[in-house]
Amino acid sequence: MRIVRGVLGGVDDLIELAVPRTCGGCGFPRVRWCARCEAALHDVPALIRATVDPGVPVWTLGRYDGARRRAVLQLKERGRGDLSVPLGRALAHAVLRLRAWGELAGDVVLVPAPTTAWAARRRGGDVVTAVCRAAARTAEPACPVTVAPVLRAVGAAESVGLSASARAANVRGAVRVRSLPPAGTVVLVDDVVTTGATLAESVAALARRGVPVAAALTLAAA
Repeated sequence: MRIVRGVLGGVDDLIELAVPRTCGGCGFPRVRWCARCEAALHDVPALIRATVDPGVPVWTLGRYDGARRRAVLQLKERGRGDLSVPLGRALAHAVLRLRAWGELAGDVVLVPAPTTAWAARRRGGDVVTAVCRAAARTAEPACPVTVAPVLRAVGAAESVGLSASARAANVRGAVRVRSLPPAGTVVLVDDVVTTGATLAESVAALARRGVPVAAALTLAAA
């Protein structure tokens, strides 16, 4: 009986990954994404001060908790690629709000924060890029948005549990610019800002190639 339960549990996990039966933000049954979590993600962007100053304004959609935290973790660690769509909608609305406030102008170029090749393989792709592409599709009728995944992290170790200074040391010199993004207002995008070390290194790497960054925008702030 124990073996049967184990097999059935494994089958349930596979079904959940293939056709999610619970909300990715709150676990509500029989729906992939509920209206309450949709509303929770659509906070107006807030300007924050990162521990490591990247030299550009850093905006975030809210704290790394609740539906926002669960959705990000489900996307990154549980293979819930479908969650890039609602997260992308939230990102698109933030971009449009920043344009309405005069913080961004012209055609927007979203540059996803760098990830390592091994992390992208483990997650089935670059999840931040997927969110950016979903955002571009949502924003397109109102604002031309291009996604330029031109950054790559090379040699950086896992940063979970590191202090701000250790995070900065971990990513120092680890961000590579593989190609130049197209002309436009460059916005650096990440899922979660913890200390700002990755944002700062990314802004510096782009600056060395003559690419100014107008702002950084994250789904959440830890």
